[in-house]
Amino acid sequence: MIKMKKGEVGAVLGLASGTLLFVHGSVMAGEAETSAEQMETVVVTATREEERALDTPAAISSKGTEEIRLDQVLYQKDLLNSLAGVRISQTGSTLGHMTAIRMPLNTGPYYLFLQDGIPVQSSGFFNHNGLAYTNFGSAHGVEVLKGAGTALYGSDAVAATVNVLTRDPGDESRFRGGFRVGSDSYWRLGIGGDAVLGDNGIVGGDYSRAESDGWREHTAWSRDELSAVHLAELDGNNRLRTVFLWNKTDAEMAGSLIGLDALEEDRESVGDIAGALNSGIPIKRKFDFMRLSTQWTNTSFENTVLDGILYLRSNRNRYVATWNDNLPQNDTQLDTFGLLLKADMQHDRLRSLFGLDFEYTKAEQKYDQLFDYVPTGWGSPVPAGAIYDYDVDYTAVAPYVRLEYRLAEQWTLGAGLRYDASRFEYTNNTADGRYATSDYFRVSDDHDYTFHHWSPKLDLSWNPEENQLVYARYANGFRIPQASRLYMRKVDNAEYSLDPETTDTFELGYKATWGTHYVELAAYYMIIDDTIVRRTNTAGEDYYVNGGKTLHRGLEVTLVSHWTDEWSTGIAYSRSKHNYDDDENYGDNEQANAPNDLANVRIHYRPEWAPGLTSMLEWQYVDSWWMDDANQYEYDGYDLWNLKFSYNLSESVDLYAKIDNLTDEVYAERATYSWGKEKYTPGGPRQFYLGVETRW
Repeated sequence: MIKMKKGEVGAVLGLASGTLLFVHGSVMAGEAETSAEQMETVVVTATREEERALDTPAAISSKGTEEIRLDQVLYQKDLLNSLAGVRISQTGSTLGHMTAIRMPLNTGPYYLFLQDGIPVQSSGFFNHNGLAYTNFGSAHGVEVLKGAGTALYGSDAVAATVNVLTRDPGDESRFRGGFRVGSDSYWRLGIGGDAVLGDNGIVGGDYSRAESDGWREHTAWSRDELSAVHLAELDGNNRLRTVFLWNKTDAEMAGSLIGLDALEEDRESVGDIAGALNSGIPIKRKFDFMRLSTQWTNTSFENTVLDGILYLRSNRNRYVATWNDNLPQNDTQLDTFGLLLKADMQHDRLRSLFGLDFEYTKAEQKYDQLFDYVPTGWGSPVPAGAIYDYDVDYTAVAPYVRLEYRLAEQWTLGAGLRYDASRFEYTNNTADGRYATSDYFRVSDDHDYTFHHWSPKLDLSWNPEENQLVYARYANGFRIPQASRLYMRKVDNAEYSLDPETTDTFELGYKATWGTHYVELAAYYMIIDDTIVRRTNTAGEDYYVNGGKTLHRGLEVTLVSHWTDEWSTGIAYSRSKHNYDDDENYGDNEQANAPNDLANVRIHYRPEWAPGLTSMLEWQYVDSWWMDDANQYEYDGYDLWNLKFSYNLSESVDLYAKIDNLTDEVYAERATYSWGKEKYTPGGPRQFYLGVETRW
């Protein structure tokens, strides 16, 4: 198989872009007018209201229901990795994940995960597996707002805001069911339906259960998802949307493979956690999520839309920290009350959005060692017990404003400002100080913290034609220190303080529909300052400090073309570079886990001789990357080919099939170098899936 060299992918896709620009000029005017309407995309993430993507001065990539159904989503990466500049990597726990959007692949709180515009976790308790709290397996749509968020979003909306969308019920009573099977004993059962309740509105719901034995040793998993939506028109000016979401994940965990030979010759191995499995402790990761929300929308006042969302949310995250020899068991429980208020007013040339976000979270954190342990293999043992046991009352309040003023017929100036205030109130439920003879340290109750941040935003838009947008955007963002960084300390760094990280995003963009083609370009430059970084002392113990600065810049390209009634293509490409800026350890080195080039190319074929059949050949390219921040070890990256089908057999029956990793490529989703070892998280082999869905 031919693998492209660094830089060749950009050249090839650049040629494809040029070809598209040439071809569009030959499209007839009448045909272009009709197809432009058909290709319009509506997004909701920027302002929590429906808007044309062409009217939104920000880089927002989206995917609709039809494409998601064709993707036949098993994992979070299936939902998102076809979008420009987006890379989701599954971890050893299979349904766990890491995210790379305008940043290297990482576990830090640089991403705000939403479902229906509501955060799925509290900003002070970020979990890098946050998409597992969404109902991604039954998503109706997904949007990714890249760069620092709009004025509606605060902490963690640094590099991107990811919004998973729930299906609203239809206007007639109908039911459906589906079943899928696949490699490694995979199966998924899904049922759903809608019902018209007369004057009481309409209601719809979906439930699914999926299981797999996993293709690697000790990677079996199961997952349940439930969603229910009730829509009610109280009168001509008042509407309620009530949503209940629930999901549950139970997944075995595998480790990293040590050395390239292990990846190439024994990728199904459990990896470096074989010893942990022999401990007798169940090595699993479990996620539990539940949310009840009600959104009230009022249009009683002329040119004004009032919107309020009240929600209750519960998160639980349990896992065994296999990367520590004493195998501590984590259990985090978060119970949240939240309120999102917004007013959208239009006055001639001026549009004004005013809002207030409030959230209160009661957090319980337990971190237990289940057996006696000698840290260095000799000396005094550390007895089994509670390493950390504490509660946190977390409160966050944020008023914001956004103003949009139409300077002229084709020019619009936008400005926003958000003020975030958050407070951690901490209670230690164990003895203060060092835990036995270990390096773990529990801080005392007098460690409450308050953080404040102002986030300004500014953008300028130019519409040279109705179906074209040129924009320039600046957005400031931030992320506060997490509770785990504030309270789960080590002895040699027992007393310290952390400040929020801040970010500035500068972006130039262009969007247009030309006949049967849609193009979106975005060039960005992002600075992250006061980065919270992990350092290691001479004893090998980790601690955290506000470090220096990192620089992130890149280009993102989306090209969607409908060439004929039978053939269409989609190209998503990004070129990026991520560097330290005069770091005390790494100077100006490139950051690890940051491929310069990402590409996803999709070719759709809908043959006239087989009405209802859609086939798609997909190519995913991930460039090489540095495995370490010292830039001494490099991984080659990988190419993947996938083949997917859907067939509308009748009005009531759809068939699905797909083959992932068509060429059975041996590759690593993640490759790192640390402590003298090359570590690899292997990607899946060739796998087959079939499914059927029926409606009645």
